[in-house]
Amino acid sequence: MFAVVNHLMLNKPVDEFREAIQTSGLPLLQSLQGFRDLYFVKAGDDHAIVVLIWETGADAQNGAAVFGPTWFAKNLAPFLKAEQQRSVGQVIAGSQI
Repeated sequence: MFAVVNHLMLNKPVDEFREAIQTSGLPLLQSLQGFRDLYFVKAGDDHAIVVLIWETGADAQNGAAVFGPTWFAKNLAPFLKAEQQRSVGQVIAGSQI
């Protein structure tokens, strides 16, 4: 498995993104090859941590190529206060491995 972790500083409350993520973001991700899971974590009123789990690094790259310029660009990017911080890597331990 492969994880992508993004820290997003937003100019509107994190809670306001819940519905869009549930109704359109998550279904799009679920349609992509190798997608395993999404966690949208409220770390603060304006700070979200997004954890995406993929089967492989290639699946994560392909998913980003679809999700980033479409759904993310429309629904999250316009509300970023700062550049997102991203970490990526292979999952080496966990309950689903």
